[in-house]
Amino acid sequence: MGSPVQNMVCDKCRHSNPSGSLLCAKCHASLPNEDVTVTGGDVAADWSRVGSQEELAAQSLAPGNIIANRYEIIKLLGEGGMGAVYKARDRELDRLIALKVIRPELAGHPRVLQRFKQELLLARQVTHKNVIRIFDLGVSENLKFITMEFVEGRDLSSLLDERKCTVPEALDIIQQTCRALEAAHGESVIHRDLKPQNIMLSEGGKVSVMDFGLARSLESTALTQAGALIGTPAYMSPEQALGNQLDARSDLFSLGIIFYEMLTGVVPFKAETVLASMLKRTQGAAPPPIELVPAIPKDVSDVVMKCLATAPADRYQSVGELLSDVDILAREYGVAASTMSLAGGARGENTARSGSVLSTLSTFQLPQAPPAPPPLRMLGDSVAWKWIGAMIALLVVALAGVFAWLQISGRSKSAPVAPMTLMIADFSNHTGDAVFSGTLESTLKLALEGASFISAYDRTRMRDLGLKAVSGTLDEAQAQSIAAGQGLNVVVSGSLDRRGAEYRLSVRAVQTVTGKVITTAEETAPNKDQVLFAVTKLGTAVRKALGDATSESAQRLSMETLTAASLEAVHEYAAGLDALSSGKFQDAQQHLSRALDLDPNFGMAYTVMASAARNLGRQQDAEKYIREALKHIDRMTERERYRTRAYLYLLTGDHQKCVDEYGALLEKYPSDSGAYTNISVCLLHLHNVPKALEQARRAVAILPKRAIYRGNLAMDLAYSGDSQAAAKEAAEALKLGYANSYLHQAYASLLEDQPSQAADAYGKFEKVNPSDAAAGLADLALYEGRLSDAVKTLEAGAAADMAGRKPDPDAASTKYWTLASVQLLRAQHGPALAAAQRALDLSKGVPTRFVVAQVYVALGEIAKARELATGLSSELQIEPQAFAKLIEGEAALKEKNARGAVQLFTEANNLLDTWIGRFDLGRAYLEMGAFPEADSEFDRCIKRRGEALSLFLDLPTYGYFPPVYYYQGRAREGMKSAGFAESYKRYLSIRGKGGEDPLLADIRHRIPK
Repeated sequence: MGSPVQNMVCDKCRHSNPSGSLLCAKCHASLPNEDVTVTGGDVAADWSRVGSQEELAAQSLAPGNIIANRYEIIKLLGEGGMGAVYKARDRELDRLIALKVIRPELAGHPRVLQRFKQELLLARQVTHKNVIRIFDLGVSENLKFITMEFVEGRDLSSLLDERKCTVPEALDIIQQTCRALEAAHGESVIHRDLKPQNIMLSEGGKVSVMDFGLARSLESTALTQAGALIGTPAYMSPEQALGNQLDARSDLFSLGIIFYEMLTGVVPFKAETVLASMLKRTQGAAPPPIELVPAIPKDVSDVVMKCLATAPADRYQSVGELLSDVDILAREYGVAASTMSLAGGARGENTARSGSVLSTLSTFQLPQAPPAPPPLRMLGDSVAWKWIGAMIALLVVALAGVFAWLQISGRSKSAPVAPMTLMIADFSNHTGDAVFSGTLESTLKLALEGASFISAYDRTRMRDLGLKAVSGTLDEAQAQSIAAGQGLNVVVSGSLDRRGAEYRLSVRAVQTVTGKVITTAEETAPNKDQVLFAVTKLGTAVRKALGDATSESAQRLSMETLTAASLEAVHEYAAGLDALSSGKFQDAQQHLSRALDLDPNFGMAYTVMASAARNLGRQQDAEKYIREALKHIDRMTERERYRTRAYLYLLTGDHQKCVDEYGALLEKYPSDSGAYTNISVCLLHLHNVPKALEQARRAVAILPKRAIYRGNLAMDLAYSGDSQAAAKEAAEALKLGYANSYLHQAYASLLEDQPSQAADAYGKFEKVNPSDAAAGLADLALYEGRLSDAVKTLEAGAAADMAGRKPDPDAASTKYWTLASVQLLRAQHGPALAAAQRALDLSKGVPTRFVVAQVYVALGEIAKARELATGLSSELQIEPQAFAKLIEGEAALKEKNARGAVQLFTEANNLLDTWIGRFDLGRAYLEMGAFPEADSEFDRCIKRRGEALSLFLDLPTYGYFPPVYYYQGRAREGMKSAGFAESYKRYLSIRGKGGEDPLLADIRHRIPK
């Protein structure tokens, strides 16, 4: 027998109404119009057909009913404004699902059904772990239904009926909800009915967002029920309440209301009537959460209020920008992934809200931290430190350490542990034996990093923190100072003494800044050869105190291969790491060579040798050493095995395997910030900017003061087209001393159509990297159509690259192939060919061969271009193969075979979806006279304009972008679009002042007088 139908609770006054009601009987507010959402599956062809009134009248289902010969009804879960939701079993796949039957009065309107179908087809593009998936849209005997993912848990509304959320709980829920919205907005899908009832909380703390697109399905229908509203009034944005055009920022306002409610227990903008509440949000701000609950940290309150800005322009401009701030707050306030307590009431209770679609949560509950005092960090337009003095910085880190320790000391052993960062001080070596110096720290670091949640840093990893090498001893006090400055959680120090033949070792782990002792441990080694094994036992003790549940035997087994190496070999290995960290790559190789002489099977020594060789510019040696390391992979810890394989793929340019290997590492070791950074680089090479951006954000969340991580994030944000967020992150990176972010500032300015500011940034960058700054200034001149200026800058820059004691042929090559492209625009064919040949003489890199081949095609040297294409196509990596197809396509276009070019460009984009590939495809469609198809590709290029900043990564190439407007103008002119001239005018606004561009005359001729 099925469960009784649950009543519908009003969002505004919490009055219980009969199931199926549209308006609240008490306050006349609209009742929730939806329960669920999703993605994936084939759509029944007759889904939009309307049944007869008789067919629509008898649609209630009972347990045991079989729908579409496949879905067995188990019980009714609840009813909403859109229809009834049932728990069912998919008998074909033997899995539980949620099945929603569309209400008869809605199913009786063909426009409603067609709108549902269109919106669900759009919504199912959203695939993300935090979005409930739609499986199918089906029809069975005129019953219209949707099947979707079923999750055991409860909705957020039921939790808020019982209590407020703690700050870490609220941050965790918002963080996961942001990731769901980021996936949806990336597919141009906005929710428009975000509310606690549409946020589901699973037993393990996973958040799932429902109903993407369904709220939108109610628009423009023939339904005219009195009081019906699109969305839920309490959670509407001001523009939604006014009926204005919506974009993704509307969802952020709704999310801000939810955030507010979780922290304070009340929704903002409360008023006597629904209309008054909707009007109130259009006229002024709500009181900040901190005024209602003073214990709420001010920076958290500030984030909420920025979401709730009345004007969309004053809010976060993208969910990614919001997520960047939330990630940092989550780390500061000790959020552990998916470990939030979502059970309501007293411990052991399992109460579920009436009408909840999902079942109750488990009773697991984290011990709650005491309310934090308002922190000293402010959040304005960005999450940035407002330093008042060094003591404030130390206090902030101290507070973060307190929260981390509260997690450590009170955590359930079954719960996953939040990422934790450790600084290892030098051991105090009282034996007088130099072989132990540096040796014990590197061994302890490897032992500690066997825990998936730990990232450990010692003196050999100062470069990883963006710091200079430590001179002299790194004692506990200095280690604490570094840890405080970098926001690391724990400092570990140790000592070694000798008593006769025995060696006594001790360690202690303390909170950064406060110095509160977390644990101490001691071990005795019977002789010198057993010291390293004793160190691993100390690592086991520290890991256990920090929350690691791995058995001691398993921990020691993972370290046996390292401790089997000779003490002297490990000592030389540690010395090599120290030299590498200091930038002394030759010295590093000498130490590592001695380590390998002592132990030829020491695989990790070969890995570090590869890194040193790469830093010395010896790519072939680097590949040789990394392959040698793989022969001894059985002598490595698990994390080092992942790192070694991934590094091979990074070195050899096999970016997909690089992503796969680092992905596998992060599944097991989610605190490895370096892995997030490297996987981001590999994803960029695969031109997957959204995924690269996601990984870069995670690296910053772990080490927010790591300057290069901030710089990488700024670069990825620029590539994604988010100019404002890129500028903010670049400014943060510059504050932390990462001067390369002047380049990222230039990129952000270009996206904002501010070339003069870009020139200023390149001017500052010139003091840091004259060669790349010259490339940037030349690219800027090309972008603006100042072709003669570009030629002068490129010629001077290439000459400078090849002058001096250390010529840089790769850098010079990039300037020569850019010069060749500029000379083509100037119709200087001889100089163009000469520059292209010079570029190829200096470098055989993939970008060089690709651009030189483009120049050959333009000059009619088709055979030479195809020879280069053949070489690129024979390589194993995807990128050169895709570029080879593009060259073949450009050759076909040159030979007036536009149809063949379309086929080749399409094949290239199927291999690797690149900006230049889309641009070429648009040109080919244009030549075919397929104007709508061409316009679509050029629109895509404009949307992805950030990728044009650096088509080959790190090399400025925005000069490629302006021609998009010219070709789009031609496409729209071909379609006889009334506004086609606007594209031409946009081109003139960029390059018109330069006066040298050969397209200017043609454009002026095409613009109507």
